Amino acid sequence: MTTTQPPLNDIAHMFSRAFFHDPLFVYFFPNPSQREARAYYTFRFLVAHASQNGQVHTAQQPQDGAAVWLPSSALRHSVADMLRFGAVRAMLKQGPGAIKRQMQAGEAMQAVHHRALSAPHAYLLLLGIDPSQQGRGLSTPLLQPSLDRLDEQGLPCYLDTHNPNNVSLYQRFGFEVVHEDEIPGTSVRHWAMLRQSK
Repeated sequence: MTTTQPPLNDIAHMFSRAFFHDPLFVYFFPNPSQREARAYYTFRFLVAHASQNGQVHTAQQPQDGAAVWLPSSALRHSVADMLRFGAVRAMLKQGPGAIKRQMQAGEAMQAVHHRALSAPHAYLLLLGIDPSQQGRGLSTPLLQPSLDRLDEQGLPCYLDTHNPNNVSLYQRFGFEVVHEDEIPGTSVRHWAMLRQSK
């Protein structure tokens, strides 16, 4: 696992493949022929922002998998962040409908997040394994060192998922469901999960 200057483009492409069938990204980009290419710009922005404001941990080969973390103090994106990390480019490439869907879903999830946990914590923004590498146990080396460090610091952590298959995975790492419902205005189910420090 590495944390040094991640290759942002490779990681963003990996997330686009990893989340291709994720219900939230199917909702954001319903046309499967365009989904991977358009999702890339969302992931490129998120990974670029986190590389400067949080941490990006990758597998030995960064294109195989990554975990992206943010401190709770860096959850909101400023206008400067939007300009610096590529949000304008994403808007141009994805179109107004996709941008609107992402903004509305993001606001709904942020509201749940704030209600569930307002104390300082770490946010697991993304965990993705390339489809060609899934089932090989990469989640543990990507997550466990960060969880151990958070335990030492006495910090809880939080995540969102929209894939029911992920809930049991995260439960194995000590996360518990603190919210489950559909994102308002969509049929996408949202699980918010919290892990207290050990």
